[in-house]
Amino acid sequence: MRNRDADPADDVPDGRRLRWTEHREQRRTAFVAAGARAIDEHGPAASAEQIADVAGVSRTVLYRYFRDREDLRQAIADHVVRAVLDSVLPKLEIHPEATPRQIIRSAIAVIVGWLDEHPNLYHFLRSRRTGASLDSVEGTLADNIAALLKTVMVLFGIESEQAEPGAYGIVGFVESVGSWWLEHRTMSRDRLTDLLTTGVWHLLDGTARDFGIELKLDEPLPLGALQEATP
Repeated sequence: MRNRDADPADDVPDGRRLRWTEHREQRRTAFVAAGARAIDEHGPAASAEQIADVAGVSRTVLYRYFRDREDLRQAIADHVVRAVLDSVLPKLEIHPEATPRQIIRSAIAVIVGWLDEHPNLYHFLRSRRTGASLDSVEGTLADNIAALLKTVMVLFGIESEQAEPGAYGIVGFVESVGSWWLEHRTMSRDRLTDLLTTGVWHLLDGTARDFGIELKLDEPLPLGALQEATP
């Protein structure tokens, strides 16, 4: 039986080591995914031994693919960030039939659902604000929301400079309430999603009313007519 600590690249002559680059990258990716599963199961402080156990290798083999503990945990954080963004960003797309409620609620439902199902991963990201972690999620989501708001605001003739701070405010609001809910859980997941949807809508609707624009929560944004009227 092959030694669990052995690495396939050890058996390859120096002249052929480059052929193992893709293989090593695949192994590293698999170990990172295993790390996310270990943290999901054991908590934010999951050890290298627990991660290696989930990956089906020894701790020695695991660290052949990472410089040190920090490199491993940062790679896991980056992996989780990408997974969250990949699930939320598609929900922020506007199409002619979409109502504000549908856009807002679908995005928030994904975020709340992820918090509910992966609280350990959330707390792991929150503990790593100095790296590409929760700040990256919030920053990227806010940037995309800001771009969305700028498009809508320009179509309505509103100055777009308010979009970015407003977008960061919305993302911060959702994350703060979600964090509170994870600790207290005084209501159901669906109820929290509804309350967050209403809260975000009031922020957006209030801004629109400041500029004399009245929007309807359950009616599509009149983007088609506005685009036709735009030179």
